[in-house]
Amino acid sequence: MHFHVLRAVTQGDVAPYFKTEPGPPEIYLEGNRLVMTCLAEGSWPLEFKWMLNNTDITAFSPEYKYTISSLQRSNMGVYQCVVRNRMGALLQRRAEIQVAYMGDFMDNDQRKTVTQGRAAILNSPAVSCFPRPQVTWFRDGYKIIPSNRVAITLENQLVVLATAAADAGRYYVQAVNEKNGENKTSPSIYLNVADSEAPADPVAPVIVIPPRNTTVAAGVSEATLECVANARPVEKLILMWRRNGVEVASGVGSFGRRLTIINPTSADVGMYVCEASLLDSNVKPCVLKLACLLFAEAPYFTAEPRRKMMGEVEKSMDIQCQARGVPIPKLEWYKDAVPLSKLNNPRYKVISSMGLQVRKLQPGDAGIFQCFARNSAGEAQVHTFLDITSMAPAFIAAPVDITVTDGAVASFTCQVSGAPKPAVIWKKGNILASGSVQIPRFTLLESGGLQIQPVVLQDTGMYTCYAANSEGVINANASLTVWSRTSISRPPMDRRVIKGTMAILECGATHDPRVAVRWVMINEPLSQTRGGRISLQEGSLHISQTWSGDIGDYTCDVISQAGNDSKAARLEVIELPHSPRNLQASLNANNSRSVDLSWMRPFDGNSPLLHYVVELSENNSPWRVYLPDVDPTLTGAMVKGLTPARSYQFRVCAVNQVGKGQYSTETNRLMLREEPPSAPPKNIVASGRTNQSIMVQWQPPPEPQLNGVLRGYVLRYRLAGLPGEYQQKNITSPEINYCLITELIIWTQYEIQVAAYTGAGLGVFSQPVTEYTLQGVPTAPPQGVEVKAVNSTIIEFTWNPPPQQFINGINQGYKLMAWPERSPEDVIIVTITPDYHGTRHLGYISGLKKFTWYLTSVLCFTTPGNGPRSVPKLVQTHEDIPGPVGRLSFTEILDTSLRVSWEEPVDKNGIISGYLVSWEAQGKNQSRVARTLANTTLDYKVTGLTSLTTYTLEVAAMTEAGVGTVTSSTISSGVPPELPGPPSNLVISKISSRSATLKFRAGDDGKTTISKWIVEGQVGSIGEEEEWKVLYVKENDPEAQLLEVPNLTPFTHYRFRMCQVNIVGPSPVSMPSRVIQTLQAPPDMAPSSVTVRTASETSLWLRWVPLPETEYNGNPESVGYRVRVLRADLRDEASTRLVNDRLEREITLEGLEEWTEYQLQIQAFNSIGPGPWSEPVKGRTRESVPSGAPENVTVEAMSSSRILVTWGPVPEHEQNGNILGYKVMYKEKDSGSEAQVSVVKGNLTQSVLLRNLRKYVQYEIQVLAFTRIGDGQLSRPPVLERTKDDVPGPPMRLVFPEVRLTEVRVVWQPPVDPNGIIMGYQVAYRLDSGDPNQFITVEVGPDTRQFTASNLTPESAYIFRISAKTEQGWGTPAQAVVITTEIRGDRPQPPRQLRVPQEHVQSRKLQLNWVPGGDGSSPVRYFTLQTRELPNGDWLTHSSTISHNYTSWEVDRLKPFTSYKLRMMATNDIGDSKYSQETDAITTLQDGDVNGVLVGYRLYYRELQYDSAPQESKRAVNSSLLRTELTELQKYRRYEIVMTAYNVIGESPPSAPVEVFVGEAAPSVAPQNIQINTLSSTQLELQWEPPPAETQNGIIQGYKILYWDMDNQNETERVKILFRPETNMRLKNLTSFTYYMVKLSAFNAAGDGPFSEPRRGRTLQAAPSAPSFISFSEVTSSTLNVSWGFPLSPNGVVEGYRVVYEPTAPIQGVTKVVTVDIRGSWQRWLKVRDLTNGVTYCFRVQAKTIAYGPEAEASITAGPVRGSPGSPVEMSISKTGSMLNIHWTPGDTGAGHVTGYVIEARPSDEGMWDTFVRHLPPTSTSHSVSLDRLRQGISYQFRVLAVNEFGYGEPSAPSAAMSAQLDTPFYEEWWFLVVLALCCLILLLLVVFGLVLHGQNRNRSPPRPNPAGLRYSDEDICSNYNGVVSTESTALTERPAEMSESEATDSECEEEPIKHSFVNHYMSDPSYFNSWKRQQEGLKQTLACSYDECASGDTESYYQTVVTQHSVGGVYTPAGQPAPGSRTPITGFSSFV
Repeated sequence: MHFHVLRAVTQGDVAPYFKTEPGPPEIYLEGNRLVMTCLAEGSWPLEFKWMLNNTDITAFSPEYKYTISSLQRSNMGVYQCVVRNRMGALLQRRAEIQVAYMGDFMDNDQRKTVTQGRAAILNSPAVSCFPRPQVTWFRDGYKIIPSNRVAITLENQLVVLATAAADAGRYYVQAVNEKNGENKTSPSIYLNVADSEAPADPVAPVIVIPPRNTTVAAGVSEATLECVANARPVEKLILMWRRNGVEVASGVGSFGRRLTIINPTSADVGMYVCEASLLDSNVKPCVLKLACLLFAEAPYFTAEPRRKMMGEVEKSMDIQCQARGVPIPKLEWYKDAVPLSKLNNPRYKVISSMGLQVRKLQPGDAGIFQCFARNSAGEAQVHTFLDITSMAPAFIAAPVDITVTDGAVASFTCQVSGAPKPAVIWKKGNILASGSVQIPRFTLLESGGLQIQPVVLQDTGMYTCYAANSEGVINANASLTVWSRTSISRPPMDRRVIKGTMAILECGATHDPRVAVRWVMINEPLSQTRGGRISLQEGSLHISQTWSGDIGDYTCDVISQAGNDSKAARLEVIELPHSPRNLQASLNANNSRSVDLSWMRPFDGNSPLLHYVVELSENNSPWRVYLPDVDPTLTGAMVKGLTPARSYQFRVCAVNQVGKGQYSTETNRLMLREEPPSAPPKNIVASGRTNQSIMVQWQPPPEPQLNGVLRGYVLRYRLAGLPGEYQQKNITSPEINYCLITELIIWTQYEIQVAAYTGAGLGVFSQPVTEYTLQGVPTAPPQGVEVKAVNSTIIEFTWNPPPQQFINGINQGYKLMAWPERSPEDVIIVTITPDYHGTRHLGYISGLKKFTWYLTSVLCFTTPGNGPRSVPKLVQTHEDIPGPVGRLSFTEILDTSLRVSWEEPVDKNGIISGYLVSWEAQGKNQSRVARTLANTTLDYKVTGLTSLTTYTLEVAAMTEAGVGTVTSSTISSGVPPELPGPPSNLVISKISSRSATLKFRAGDDGKTTISKWIVEGQVGSIGEEEEWKVLYVKENDPEAQLLEVPNLTPFTHYRFRMCQVNIVGPSPVSMPSRVIQTLQAPPDMAPSSVTVRTASETSLWLRWVPLPETEYNGNPESVGYRVRVLRADLRDEASTRLVNDRLEREITLEGLEEWTEYQLQIQAFNSIGPGPWSEPVKGRTRESVPSGAPENVTVEAMSSSRILVTWGPVPEHEQNGNILGYKVMYKEKDSGSEAQVSVVKGNLTQSVLLRNLRKYVQYEIQVLAFTRIGDGQLSRPPVLERTKDDVPGPPMRLVFPEVRLTEVRVVWQPPVDPNGIIMGYQVAYRLDSGDPNQFITVEVGPDTRQFTASNLTPESAYIFRISAKTEQGWGTPAQAVVITTEIRGDRPQPPRQLRVPQEHVQSRKLQLNWVPGGDGSSPVRYFTLQTRELPNGDWLTHSSTISHNYTSWEVDRLKPFTSYKLRMMATNDIGDSKYSQETDAITTLQDGDVNGVLVGYRLYYRELQYDSAPQESKRAVNSSLLRTELTELQKYRRYEIVMTAYNVIGESPPSAPVEVFVGEAAPSVAPQNIQINTLSSTQLELQWEPPPAETQNGIIQGYKILYWDMDNQNETERVKILFRPETNMRLKNLTSFTYYMVKLSAFNAAGDGPFSEPRRGRTLQAAPSAPSFISFSEVTSSTLNVSWGFPLSPNGVVEGYRVVYEPTAPIQGVTKVVTVDIRGSWQRWLKVRDLTNGVTYCFRVQAKTIAYGPEAEASITAGPVRGSPGSPVEMSISKTGSMLNIHWTPGDTGAGHVTGYVIEARPSDEGMWDTFVRHLPPTSTSHSVSLDRLRQGISYQFRVLAVNEFGYGEPSAPSAAMSAQLDTPFYEEWWFLVVLALCCLILLLLVVFGLVLHGQNRNRSPPRPNPAGLRYSDEDICSNYNGVVSTESTALTERPAEMSESEATDSECEEEPIKHSFVNHYMSDPSYFNSWKRQQEGLKQTLACSYDECASGDTESYYQTVVTQHSVGGVYTPAGQPAPGSRTPITGFSSFV
């Protein structure tokens, strides 16, 4: 601890010092926010204080900022900051704050007079402004510019020199504050010039504004001296400045009035003289004025004290401070920011020569001494810290223990003395505060104390104050105790409660458990709880049953040692206002439809009235609010806008915050006078019905504007636009709202008006509506018709219109008609728009046949139809040149002549007068020869030709009009024309959505001209089997090289081909072009056959025929439909629905409005855009139940048993149909019973009076509207209304449980029908023998249920009457007799003989009779009845209030056709009896619902016609069936059907109506006679016949074709939809050689018909797909096995495979390709033995059906793979008897374990290694082979290969050759040779015999050898064995001759494959190979068998093997068992023997 204290001492506290000093004065805008900061440092704590103009404006605090939120003028001044710590205080230099502001001018208008010629000096009017404003002078509104006569001084004075009369006027200034931008205009100064008429004599110079002495501070940029002089004339006035007698020329301003000294220094100080003189004047020569320029310099110090000085007690200390400046600065000393002058300490002496001397230093002298030097140019300051030594620290006030509350401030004292001033440190474990340590919340005070703010509970503990200086250290301890603060955590809140409710003022507190707390509420301690209404619960005040006496302020005080808290709240008690009194109503004298109301202001319920509510009752209708917000300050109101001829009552209530008060007393009923209707009928519609009648319809005027009882209507009409009188019709019935006006003029416009009338007169007429009678057809033809032919194809018509009166409508135009004289059915009609009626009309018909007679006519037409035709006139079109001749051809073509022939033109266009034949040598026009022939000549022989010359021949027909179209052709003489060659090189470019450009090279022209180009194409489906269609024909363009093919279908695949045509005929077609696809385009057409049907109340069913695929014009996946839905009345915007399925034919449009007509359109779209919209169709949604409820349902209790219900109509948009009436549903609230219904038919009546209700019962009432469909929504919420109260019924269950001699206790229950609020009971009793009118009466409270009557007479009979009371009075009493006795009887006997007469049984009630049982000597008081519903119901109490006098009772509330049992119980004063015996089962009767035995059903139906009244209903009855058929209905009509059930009692309510559209159904039969024809491998053609006509049920719109692969229906099933009524179709893109099943169905607009029975068809075969895989096995350096999978899509019967392999790179420069054909589908492997080690081979395999399919390809490298084992070593072979032994030693195992060994052998006659033994165990090192398995006489070499999991390893070195020779072979024996010779002889005979027979049966020579069957390669060998053909080629080859059937049978390879082939023996012999290759063509090639490859006896799978060598062809070596009948050949025996 001492260490820390000493360290603090050594460090020492730091006196405060400023980091920054204030800058120059600044100007701020008024109202701105200003923040001044005082940045200082030093030891903590630092405290700051601010002063303004040497006055403190803040106290010392840690806040170093001073903020002025809004600057005002009062804030201007000099600010200084003082900072202090424990070392002392320091005063900052002055900071001047200036605020820019501008006030108003303070002076009023002034007047000034000046003598003429003198100077007028006008001072600027005073204005409150800082800084000084910039002033502009004005005179009479014009700005004054300084001149030689006018000067504006530095003080803003205006000086007018040498004034004259013209200078008089109004002067004012405009002042502008440059800082804040404000400007003000001064009051006026009126200048008057005296002696203005005096002569303008010269005036001597006078200096009117002399220069002033000026002081300039250092650093100022300029100094200005001013001098203004006056003289006359002013033009001769001269001003001059001198200094020290020398003229100053620089710096003199305009007119010499100002001298400006730039950047003045001390050298510029001196006396300046202003001299004024008048040039060339004899007046006083000049005037002088002097001014002194002074220079000021801010103070600066020449001697300063040290920053810190040390002094000893009782010694003196000198503090230096000397300063200089201009003027000489004044020094002022401060100690700790206090002037020494205020301290008045005699020991402090200021010595001007040195500074300050402090004598006899004391500890209190320690601190900061400051020296300020000030003059007019500024101030400066220096300071020092004086420290006193030689005094140990001592406590002046030591810290003491303190106790504070949480959150408060804790302050410890620690005042010490000492010199130097001791440093103070506070610690609590760690240092909390010191001069250098500061922790939040802990503050070291300037006095040395410690302040903790705020205090928390954790601050509790011991604190130590250390004080230390260089003389010592002292410390003192003090403890801090922190209590939790006592506070009100839940303060009471101001409350406003309603009178009579509970008021709770909460007051919850938290406090420290160590302190005691006392609660005070309303100045009373809470512990003293008050009983009654006011109670205290857990610190809260509860006041129940509040009233006005509880109003006031309540205070909750919490008092404790840890603090007090107090919270107050106010309680207000409010209540409903009272009802207004003295309400009066009277008719307004000025307005017949207004009533004046007045009343007296009621009590407001302690809550200000918000408003009054005025209600009225119109014609005894329920009360309704009419004026909801009447000003509360008023006591009267005028009720306006009432309806005449109606009676009104009024009542008023007041409303305050609590709610609505009671209503006033109702006024008397006032009746308003009846008036004529003030509104005309509405919605007047007129429509022409015929051409002589108009139907007018309307609706009554709005009911409020009827003003009385509607009596009828008056309709008037007249011709529109004419002044004629009206004709009137009187409709005397108010129920009729239509009128048919007849006997009108055809097609004439009328104006029509309608008015309603009441008993008071006729109302206003409606606005006129105009309507035409309907048009008629014209009754006269056009007049003056003239017709003439214009040319050979056009006829001209001219005519006059028919007379106007005969047109009978709007002339829509004219129809010009022309038809050939002999073909009247071929009428051509042209419609002409009418011109002005009076003009002659002109029209043309073009496109007619040339030179043809036509009959012509003209008619006029209107909208209804055509008028009569004019008289037909005959006219002939002009003759024209004929068309081309037909079939131009050439015959008899010789070197010098030929014959040309032709046919007559098809289009003669006149009379053929002859023919023109001409010819010329091609390219030689001068050789042209022409011949004119007769019209009967059709051929001509042209002679005189030059041989072998090309001629052009032309033939043309002639008429009178000229020579017709020429038909020409070229031909070479002597060379007959031929068919042209096909075009070639077809190139397609410029592909668009609808065209493509085809470039081509023309083929040979066939020695004549090309006359036509034909372009064919495959459209959509491209393939060799698809049909070609002619797309485009181009004629008469023989030199064409490109054609643009138009009219293509967008987004469609095309392939083109061409042919060219000459005179001989068409050429062959060209090769097809590439396949193209046209670009996409929007659809060209809309869906067709668009129809709409009503689907439901909110939906429509739209159907259409989808677009055909050919019309998609784009990607099918992007094709869809867009449906536009628009209300027919155009009330809403159109909406659209999307259908993304291109095949969809219908959509249900949901979410529509009920009973609304819509307009629908549909369009198709694709990804490019939408197509056109279809024509709109209209449909209406079905009528529905109302979706809304009647509005404004109001109810009013009219009496105790009647309630009046009124309502408004259902909103129109929610009616959803024709409102047929209303239903009022009402039931007792919370009763659980079913609601009762009151039906109001018709939509005009909107009120009903509910009768026979229970008294004073609250009812729930709802209203609904209904249409023919059903009931709508109930009004919500239910309206509650209570019937009025009445006198109550008698109390029930009156018993006397206690009876004594003088006392009786009577008990009762409230009345069953209280009929109001029971306010009490009256008990009246008397002696039965006494006066019947004298009762003892006692009234008891409403909650009392018993009464004890005492002081009775023993053994006497008393009559007791108990009655209840409501506000309406006393009700009927319940009476009983009791005898006062001690003798009590027993419980009564139950009633007996309970029975129900059958005649008293009804459907819902019955009558029960009984005989009372014994009373048990105590009167029976009442009976209780219970019922039980059979079979399993519980006993339920039906009534317990049956009087004891009754012997029968009507049991109600039963269910119809239900069985019940009943029982009863009697009750007397003693108690209840047992229940009686149950009655027999009683079944109630049926009623109108089913509720009984159902007899049958009734079906009602009617046709729906939305635009007219419905037809009469028809009824169909069926008593037994649940299904019936309605017949004799009309097609395409809507019908509504409802059904009822009925029994013997009556009919049930009808079902909801069902709407049915009749006449449309799906086809009922499938298409007939379906045939399937096979077209190709991918196409089937379907043909069928439509369903029979009687089963089509409409127009067939198309067919659905369902087809699938017969073996895989689920995955291959597809549907084709044909949207046209064609009866054939092609199914394309099918799988080849597959059976397909096909079903068809027809569909129409109603839906799909049934599918036909499936039919089967199969596609043709096609080339198969590639084999599914290729794999390799047993790969060695020269052999491998290749296998492949069956094609995934065989597309037919697989007949074999082709294997082709070749090295991927040439071997020694040679690439050898080997092809092997394998017959049959069973073999899918091949053994290859001619590979080269390390070479990569590519294998390709194809399958074959009718053709070879695509290849499957794989590559493999021959030789061991990495990881395979090494070669076995030490190979040896030996022979032992008949066995051959092979030995070896295992070699390297490779990367895995050896799994076995394989032995290969190479016979000496083949030279090929092949597998001999496989699958030897991995442990074996030798193997023995029987010599019998080898071929005798052949030498063999063997080698061994090891096998592991990676594959075959390297083979061992070959063994030595070992011969397989045994003893003498059997074929060398003589007997074998004899047998063999005999066999050969027999065989030869058989062959000869067979050839003879074969020659007799065939009479044709053998075929010639096919050149393609020859092979030219020396290396190709073909061996046909087991169906396999092996081919190896390195050059062009031809196939050898086919083998015989016996050699190519499938049985050899598929069923019994041969295992051996001794042909291999000869394959290594070149001489044999060559001899075989050179054999004759007819020689057959035979095959032999090979050796057995298996040395062991195990049977193994065999492999077909290909053996090839680089220079030797390959053969097969199948490795399997020998075929039956085969043998092992003899060694060396030729296979050709």
